[in-house]
Amino acid sequence: MKTDIKKLGDTIIVSMQGKLDFETAIPLRENLGKISKQNRTDSVPKKIIIDLENLEFVGSSGISSFIQTLREFNATEAIKPRYCNVKNEFQKVIRAFDEEELFEFHDTQDKARRSFDQ
Repeated sequence: MKTDIKKLGDTIIVSMQGKLDFETAIPLRENLGKISKQNRTDSVPKKIIIDLENLEFVGSSGISSFIQTLREFNATEAIKPRYCNVKNEFQKVIRAFDEEELFEFHDTQDKARRSFDQ
């Protein structure tokens, strides 16, 4: 799995691509930890969009570890991250683990970006 991180103004866009399994969840956790740490030290928290358009899940252990990583990341951020381009079957699985409704899904990056202003 590959993670690309871009800054666009006051927004950080994290795009993930490739296959997600148990082993690739560890580098993802480290990347998100770096973003979170940097975001806490900035004077103005950044808006974060996580784009899952090109991510493929492989095996249930990868999904549960992935969701736990995202839940932990969501809990540390001052501004609730937005998720875009998440396939329907993955949204269903993520929502099943989302008792606190931490995840906000949007069809595109643009819609996710506009949702911060609402």
